[in-house]
Amino acid sequence: MKSTIKKYLSGKSSEKEQNELLNWVRTDDNLTSFQSTKKEWKDEIAGQSVSSDFQEPWKKIQDRLFGQMQTELQRTRRMLNFFKYAAILAVLVSVPALTYFFMQKENPSAPLIYTTVAADFGQISKVVLPDNTVVWINSGSEVRYNNQFSESNRDIQLIGEAFFKVSENAELPLIVHSHELQVKVLGTEFGVMAYPEESSIQVVLEKGKVELTSSTHSNFRQEMKPGELASFNKEKKELTLSNVNTGLFTSWKDGLINIYNLPLSELVLKLEKRYNQKFEVDDAIRNLPYTFTIKNENLNNVLRLMEKITPVDVVQSGNVIKLKYNSKKAQKMS
Repeated sequence: MKSTIKKYLSGKSSEKEQNELLNWVRTDDNLTSFQSTKKEWKDEIAGQSVSSDFQEPWKKIQDRLFGQMQTELQRTRRMLNFFKYAAILAVLVSVPALTYFFMQKENPSAPLIYTTVAADFGQISKVVLPDNTVVWINSGSEVRYNNQFSESNRDIQLIGEAFFKVSENAELPLIVHSHELQVKVLGTEFGVMAYPEESSIQVVLEKGKVELTSSTHSNFRQEMKPGELASFNKEKKELTLSNVNTGLFTSWKDGLINIYNLPLSELVLKLEKRYNQKFEVDDAIRNLPYTFTIKNENLNNVLRLMEKITPVDVVQSGNVIKLKYNSKKAQKMS
């Protein structure tokens, strides 16, 4: 199997060979064997002599291959190690960058250096910020802050979904920026969902107090109380408040996804982020409602449950899972 794995990593395997390998990886403890062979292959590649003129292009080729491999492997037994602590990405890694960082106080006009922490699809990342604020970052999301964070500002840019346990600092409030909505806090626990593809931004408050403001409307202010959910419609520019069970909206950081009366069209968006799997849904079943909880289940178990409780057939077509309407099953269930 080593030769097959190395052929795949080198980008030389056929589609049939790729599918056979991925099926093998999903079985028993074969993922460990795959990772071991991958490391061996990577060491072999790294040990090869490459001229200085081609080192950078060769590195890019290797990075692209590893990226393709990672995309496929994220469909394997990801939930066995679902929580990943994020690595801080590509900042403060050179001597000049470090020099800028330490000279920032003496030279406020020096360029800002930004740190981005991201969670791949199928993963959750957790990071402790310089002010001891703890952030859980959901699948396919990222947060970004600069090297003046906790000194002259506590500004965070969010794309996607994150949960914050904020360290209190009355003199320097933490502000989360997402689209045109801003969440201002002193010390509290809250979650924000602001995926670009979603029609709304949601803020749910577990503890403390937050204030919502807008980057485009200076007179907009809305305070929230614990147990409230704020939903901001990005198109209509409307904000609605409701009292909710906050655990239904924040339990994802503990590995749980609570689905309550959610149409299939929205459910697949959550499944795509959780399992890094692309779906296609028949129009006839887009509004089918689902209510269940996902806790460490693999995708196959979730799909089997969906087939059992609704008139849906699951069909694998290449890298896409198609959810099709089954009229005969619908008649039996009616």
